[in-house]
Amino acid sequence: MLRIAPFPADAGHVLPIEIDGAVGQQDFANIVAELENRLAEHDKLSLYVEIHSLGGVSPQALFNDLKTAIKHWDRFDKQAVVTDISGVAEAADWSDKITSKMTIRGFPMAERESARQWIIA
Repeated sequence: MLRIAPFPADAGHVLPIEIDGAVGQQDFANIVAELENRLAEHDKLSLYVEIHSLGGVSPQALFNDLKTAIKHWDRFDKQAVVTDISGVAEAADWSDKITSKMTIRGFPMAERESARQWIIA
């Protein structure tokens, strides 16, 4: 499941995503529609990604996600990745070193509130 996560209403510049299990093409379509809506209202977006479990992604969904992300790459400001899955938060921190326009930080679930405050600021 991939869905828009609950988030403060006054943080419209943040696209909050929650991942829990397998992710399908319709899940991505819903996220892309929300992404497009928010980009119509904001020049820059930040991504908040909370990952509870990973259960696989269909190849078509992954391709569509990458295509959309690349198209809007210059409009993303920050990304917070919140998870206790071994290696994922660390990979987010590593990704920050190779991206020049977006700041990426990984957080453990215990620091979820800190991640929310950081991404909103």
